[in-house]
Amino acid sequence: MKYILTTLFAGLFAVAALAQCNAQLEKYITGFDSLKASSFSFFDSSLKDVRIVGYGEDTHGTAEFTLLTKDLMTYLSQNHGFKILILETGFGEGQYLNDYIQGRRDDLKTILKEHNSTWRYNTQEFHQLMNGLREYNQNHAEKIHVYGSEMQYVISDANRIRDFLKKADTNYRIDGFEKHLWQPMEEYEKTDYYVSYVKLKNYFTDNYEILKSKTSEKELELAYRHVLVLGQFVMAIHQNAEQRKHDMRDMYIAENIEWILHFHGTESKALYWAHNAHVGDWVDNGSVDVAGHQLRKMYGDAYFNLATDFGTGEYMAFSHDGKLIAFGHESVVEDSFTACLKDFGKPNAFLNIRQAREDSTLIEFLNSNLTTMSGAGAVIRDEETETKELGKAFDGIIYLNQTHKINWAE
Repeated sequence: MKYILTTLFAGLFAVAALAQCNAQLEKYITGFDSLKASSFSFFDSSLKDVRIVGYGEDTHGTAEFTLLTKDLMTYLSQNHGFKILILETGFGEGQYLNDYIQGRRDDLKTILKEHNSTWRYNTQEFHQLMNGLREYNQNHAEKIHVYGSEMQYVISDANRIRDFLKKADTNYRIDGFEKHLWQPMEEYEKTDYYVSYVKLKNYFTDNYEILKSKTSEKELELAYRHVLVLGQFVMAIHQNAEQRKHDMRDMYIAENIEWILHFHGTESKALYWAHNAHVGDWVDNGSVDVAGHQLRKMYGDAYFNLATDFGTGEYMAFSHDGKLIAFGHESVVEDSFTACLKDFGKPNAFLNIRQAREDSTLIEFLNSNLTTMSGAGAVIRDEETETKELGKAFDGIIYLNQTHKINWAE
């Protein structure tokens, strides 16, 4: 009996292992050597009629995922007319970064110190990204623009509104908005923020023509978006359950991305860079659709989303006791989907899942749960691997064989 159970268990394990790879995938995988714009021609056939490329990173603390953003944005701009990079950072914070790449400011270190709530941007790799975009804009008539998509920290939005009102020569004063979404707040503080927002919104609507005459319609439209981001923040802080805050965060990310594309016109195209969890077409961050699924509902196949996975290497993340330290993997777990991608990689690989889904021999496989090496958003995960429906949630996946932790800027 013991032998029978052992044999049965071994058989079931073998079936599960085989389920993590399929030889037919090779037809839809392209190997590539380096993270250079010239390496990404394998996207060419996939991007017709695409307005948003969602680029998910498996960890926030990996150097290569930021470096890939730089060259992916260059490739998309040069070859497919993408001129907008949307970050997983505050909407207002993104405006200061945009000032830098447009050449309106020269102090990137100061911007990141005074107007940045995101620890992973204080890195050499992010400096390379911003400086690369700035250099691109210096040499091209059609500029790339940077935006944030978030509403967790809105003090930068309040400051941008203050700058706009000063330019419009008004004496209107904005109160509050110093705290962020995850800080404890007394009920009176929530009420004060709400009252401040409503008064501000009414001031803009009541004085629309005056404000426009003293600035411009585009400047007013952008400033009013900052006002509405304050409204998103106010709605979120009034949620008693923390999970509802997570839900609303993703909903507002998608709304802000939609507004950005509308603001830049019907021909505009954007690269949206965030964690895999936000970019995927799934319910992954709570009980409601995450940003990626919202974007799929808004744009259909005009949204092409990418996940990333990696084999071995270190990354930075917060431990469960709140320390930002290096974690990593020294080897790839055998019989995992990551191992499958590693075997096909040369040394890196791109799997075109959207194209593979048209192959009837791969439907069952792509609809199954796939196991990859576990990375991290801000906080380290407990397990070495995670098993999810990647084939359903993404149009493609980029596998990097070897990665390194981010390098802090001086």
